[in-house]
Amino acid sequence: RVDVKVLRELLGVLPHRRANQGLLVSWGGYTEAAVKEANQSYFSVRLWDSERLLQALLDNYEKLPPEIQAELPLKRIWTLVPEEE
Repeated sequence: RVDVKVLRELLGVLPHRRANQGLLVSWGGYTEAAVKEANQSYFSVRLWDSERLLQALLDNYEKLPPEIQAELPLKRIWTLVPEEE
C-alpha cells in the first residue's frame, strides 16, 4: 500500500515538471492518510487503484492507437449470464 510520503513526493515534483495534475497508481491500494491527503488535493492529484486502472483501460481500449493495442492484445468475448431466480 502506498503511504502519504509517496503522495507528497508526487505533489512536490509537479511544479518542477510544470504539471498541473498528477496521477498516482497503486496496485495494492493506499493508506488512509494518503487517501485523506489526496482528497484535500483533489484538483492536483488523483489516486487510482487496480480496479480503477483496469476499468479505464477497458473503457478506452478501442480508442488506443493500434501500436499500444498490439502491446496489450485484448479480445472482446460474449458469454451468457444466467438469470437470477
